[in-house]
Amino acid sequence: MAIGMKRLAAIALCWLFIGHLLYAQIDKVHYMPLHRTASGHYAFYTLLNDKVMGHVMIESGIYAAVVDSAFFFKHKKELGMEVYVNDMNKEMNLGGKVYRITHRTKGKLPMGNVVYKGEVLILADYMNDAPITLPIQNLYHRNDWGSRIVMLDLDGGKLQMLTRSELRQCQGARYKMNRNTYGRMPAVKGSVVLDTAEERVELDGNFNIDLGNPMLLYLREQSTAVAKLLGEGSGVVPSSGTSRSGQAVKVLAPIQCTVLGCTFERPIICFTDKLSRFTTEGLIGLPFFRGRIAVFDFERNYLYIED
Repeated sequence: MAIGMKRLAAIALCWLFIGHLLYAQIDKVHYMPLHRTASGHYAFYTLLNDKVMGHVMIESGIYAAVVDSAFFFKHKKELGMEVYVNDMNKEMNLGGKVYRITHRTKGKLPMGNVVYKGEVLILADYMNDAPITLPIQNLYHRNDWGSRIVMLDLDGGKLQMLTRSELRQCQGARYKMNRNTYGRMPAVKGSVVLDTAEERVELDGNFNIDLGNPMLLYLREQSTAVAKLLGEGSGVVPSSGTSRSGQAVKVLAPIQCTVLGCTFERPIICFTDKLSRFTTEGLIGLPFFRGRIAVFDFERNYLYIED
């Protein structure tokens, strides 16, 4: 009996040591290795609350974290988050697909040296590319007094929380971000220049940053500036197309497009009337961030772009 107890104690100590070692390794990771998912999003694997292995997609075009209900309730105890039944805003539209919000809460979700803070929505049947999606504007540095500085290197496969001292080393163009948008999602004011076969046109406005958007630009037809851009005789004549979610859109492939000073050859630009709740001229999508490093300072609301 004594030998059995000693053996159990030894096994318990062994697992405790392995747990501490794993935690130390995770805590020392200075960045999250990103990979591209089947839908074109970017995601990483990490330990959630230092206990549950999770697959996490990153976004910026949503205002809260979303979690698949089956995943959440399977790991509810380990995640340490108490939720309550949702009794308002029963549905959420993500990329044209509507999900039922079963529960919601506000809280913290630690992972490595990153912690998510904010609202959490539990969605029914959300198992898409990953069971969790987090808006990067709600990520905090776990070991730098809660700083909110996110570096994205999509081509290099890195998401890294920078310290305030590391931010001082950033080079490149700087743009002021704002949160005067639907859902307080991050946006930046600037200009878009389109070179078509007929002429060059310019669009000035406020543009949401959308890391879930596979197109360089998704422009809202409800915007006065965009409607003027599409006006008769403007030289901007889109053709009919279909979005990834099956919605009808208007598509344009200009010879060249310049967004915030960065030039793209033959990009795909969409025009849609489906973003009725948004207040900006449109969305800047993932292609803008490929081939360059972006640093988001959500404390002072600046975006740094390094080519």
